Amino acid sequence: MLKKNNNLQIYKKGLYFLSLGGIGEIGANCYLYCCDDKWIMIDLGLSFADEQFPGVDLLVPKINFIEDIKDNLEAIIISHGHEDHAGAVAYLADKIDCPVYASSFPKLLIENRLKEFGKLDSVNLIELDSNKNLSLENFNLKFIDTTHSIPQPQAIVIETKYGNLLHTADWKIDDKPTLGKGFNKNNFVELGNEGVLALIGDSTNADVPGFSSSEEQVRDELKNVFSRYINRIVVTCFSSNIARIINIVNAAKKNNRKIALIGRSMKKNIEAAVKSNLIEDVDIFISEEEASLIPKENLVIICTGSQGEKRSALYRIAYNSHRNIHLEKDDVVIFSSRDIPGNEKSINALKNLLIRQKVEIITADDDLVHVSGHGHAEEIKQMYNWTKPLISIPVHGEPMHLESHKKISEASQVPITKILQNGKCLKIAPGDCIIVDDIETGKLIVEGKYLYDSESDFIRDRRKYSYEGIAMLSLVINDDQSIDQNIKLSFIGLPYEEIDLVKHEFKSEFIEKYLKLSHEQKTVDQNVIELIKKSLKFVLKNILQKKPEIKIHLIRK
Repeated sequence: MLKKNNNLQIYKKGLYFLSLGGIGEIGANCYLYCCDDKWIMIDLGLSFADEQFPGVDLLVPKINFIEDIKDNLEAIIISHGHEDHAGAVAYLADKIDCPVYASSFPKLLIENRLKEFGKLDSVNLIELDSNKNLSLENFNLKFIDTTHSIPQPQAIVIETKYGNLLHTADWKIDDKPTLGKGFNKNNFVELGNEGVLALIGDSTNADVPGFSSSEEQVRDELKNVFSRYINRIVVTCFSSNIARIINIVNAAKKNNRKIALIGRSMKKNIEAAVKSNLIEDVDIFISEEEASLIPKENLVIICTGSQGEKRSALYRIAYNSHRNIHLEKDDVVIFSSRDIPGNEKSINALKNLLIRQKVEIITADDDLVHVSGHGHAEEIKQMYNWTKPLISIPVHGEPMHLESHKKISEASQVPITKILQNGKCLKIAPGDCIIVDDIETGKLIVEGKYLYDSESDFIRDRRKYSYEGIAMLSLVINDDQSIDQNIKLSFIGLPYEEIDLVKHEFKSEFIEKYLKLSHEQKTVDQNVIELIKKSLKFVLKNILQKKPEIKIHLIRK
């Protein structure tokens, strides 16, 4: 049986890969590489919580393992600025002892979040020049500029004495991106000619046939869509999708509209883009207060909330709880993003709410208002044809995406493909490519600026309450050990119509058993509380067919 976190001697010699987040899921990307007992981490991201974490929006990976290797962890490298790759740095700043390297734009995003948390001085954040190598003790890192939906995305070449690794990070082939230069395959062809031991690759769209569309097509389509409407237009997208926001700015400008930014993260990321000279038309932006005053045919609102998050700007606007922005009949909401798996229910609920208000909804199924920043199956196939790796390790995707990626690699004649799980450490070289260790992983939930284990008691309670409800009972015992008849019972998340019947049946059940206790037993609170719980559980199961959480308040006079 593989051991947990205490088998560090095996890492003294060899080349290893370990994921602490990002395999079998979308988000929380966190990957470790070890070469002869020296380690690097690529990315430290967060993910969206689903319905199994009630009241929670965000999760970050559990990285306790780096405490075991802190003296040998040389660097954390951020491949690009998306939250699922860089968003956990601020939350986990106190656990980071090594330098964190990022290009200028993702560095600015990370700095903003660190300032917000009061942790800017806690992290040694170093700006990365992608034109220069990063030389560490047992690694030499080279950076290949790619195309994605955010500035400065990079694939990372990891040179070691055992061979070259290619960590693709997020990428697509886009010859006409809104930001940066067009995709250049030559760097990957040259790398393939040098030899690639293993490719660790993005699987997000491995199950989507063909090629992805260009961001240029979205730019043209948004201009056309905006021209069709004379009412207020709301566009929701990821706040870090700077390319998309630039295209929205361009479409608004062409259609004589001003733009209001709604949502804290949206404003912060646009500030960073303006500071980085990525957005020049700053006069087009107006405040929320101004947005409520200008004619609606001259307004575009860009806001967060494309995933139906309950604390997002769009959610508050849809529920008419936003201070300045209110939608009216025939306004238009454009969802310029993809649905992250697991968020479909919340997204559809938000769309249905808007539709009931006679607001028109536009998605990528209607017009080309979104293209993915991730390559489709044919693009992944081309990457394998260029680089010709010996080993394929699919990452960044749910199981169905990983399996689709595996089919592509096998069809591309890659000799070895390894689908892993978070925590399963793969020895890449020398010798057989096998799993050699099993590291504890998991998630931490974000509550405000604090982190808690995803299996904390209060989360389990919250989950149970959301399914079964709560029954709360207050009972008074008099000085003579008799039961006060004024029993208080209340329900949360249970049908109130049956509360009187439950109370009546509980009295009969409990008092009958209570009278059988000895005088000494009656004086011990725990004895009485257990008897109350047992009696109430029995009655609730019989009447409501439910097993709610039971809270007892026992009072003695």
